[in-house]
Amino acid sequence: MSSMRILACFRVTPDYEALRESAWSAAARRSLSSSGGAETGHDESAGARHDEIAGPAGFVDTRFVRRILDCFDESALELALRLSDALVGLGVTSGLGALSVGTPDADPHLKTLLALGFERAARVHTEAALDFAPAATAAVIAAYIRRLDRRDLLMLGARSGPGGDATVPFRVADELGWPCLTQATGVEPLADGRLRVTVMTDDGLQRLTARTPCVLAVGNAVVSHLRVPTLTDRLAVRDRRPDILEPADLGVDLTDALRREGPSLTTLEGIDRRRQSILIEGDTPRAKAQALFDLRLKSLLEDL
Repeated sequence: MSSMRILACFRVTPDYEALRESAWSAAARRSLSSSGGAETGHDESAGARHDEIAGPAGFVDTRFVRRILDCFDESALELALRLSDALVGLGVTSGLGALSVGTPDADPHLKTLLALGFERAARVHTEAALDFAPAATAAVIAAYIRRLDRRDLLMLGARSGPGGDATVPFRVADELGWPCLTQATGVEPLADGRLRVTVMTDDGLQRLTARTPCVLAVGNAVVSHLRVPTLTDRLAVRDRRPDILEPADLGVDLTDALRREGPSLTTLEGIDRRRQSILIEGDTPRAKAQALFDLRLKSLLEDL
């Protein structure tokens, strides 16, 4: 094989770990209110008004939360770069492309990938929420490959975002008629043009040999962080911009695809993090230790 063209797909998600508890509580209250089960007024425990964050039922306002790469997609991007480096070492011409489906939140990451050596970076624009739309997402990715950017290898995370159901790689592979290897943790080129793929199975790590074209769904890879471009690399691509496309450019009716999706988000409830516990009474640490022994440890020792 004289060349191998690789496409890595990714999506960005809000950093949900940065959200305050009150943000989730407010969204949960609106969900209850929409079903007629919420009260009005103040929630002193959350430290915020019920209407602190405007939005419909089930909606958590993440506009002010930074966007990050999904962890599995980030691993896929770095593995694609490492595979490209290895191909060059074998004298094989490597072409790297990146694709994201969603809002302009992905554009800074696409610029970073251009600085890292990706020859093409594209985003299919949509303001629609795709958290629970794996079929629509897969249709866009498959149409992009068929119509605009034919590739030999597609790499993407095994799942993406809080609503990911881990079916997007399989759906894309089905639409393209390509084989799909899931839970990939490593990939390296062979001299005959095939790929040696390390995958995680119930029996442990296995090494498989694959021919292209194929889809690799990257799981819990050891390589979990994308490399950082240098300032020189960023300056070299400062005038380049990602290609922005519409679903219609690919022949995809996204509205119809979303209408045919199965589950949809209707309500949101906060996670009850309370745990059962026993309060140990006592005036001094010694008294509390004795109470703990009498209450729990003594019976356990007697049963030995």
